[in-house]
Amino acid sequence: MNLVFCYGTLRYGESNHEVIQGAVLKERNSWTKGMLYDTGNGYPALIKSVEEEVYGELYEVNEQLLERIDILEGFQEGRDHNLYDRIVQRIESENGNYEAITYVMREAEDHFIKIEGGDWVLYQNKSSYLF
Repeated sequence: MNLVFCYGTLRYGESNHEVIQGAVLKERNSWTKGMLYDTGNGYPALIKSVEEEVYGELYEVNEQLLERIDILEGFQEGRDHNLYDRIVQRIESENGNYEAITYVMREAEDHFIKIEGGDWVLYQNKSSYLF
């Protein structure tokens, strides 16, 4: 089994949550170091940073679900041009700390919009009220 930190469309109620159907929710409220950006393509990107935090959920997934996540995230082991890198990063919660797989982008592109507060779900809900 693998622990995976989900901060965007894999979170409960979000557009790709069905990809991890059958995963075990370990922590509903968890966070890690990083900066979160809206890519403008309907999903966020976490960029490594020690200055800010990104909020999400922590799931336990089997190898089959991990493969499905890799496909969604555009990750293939050993490939140079992955959309995201897959790293193990410290995840914190009120119940303890974990080491979990986290999908990160190397750098923000010029058109990315920084998500203040580091929470994709709150950002999505706030954005929907603007229209």
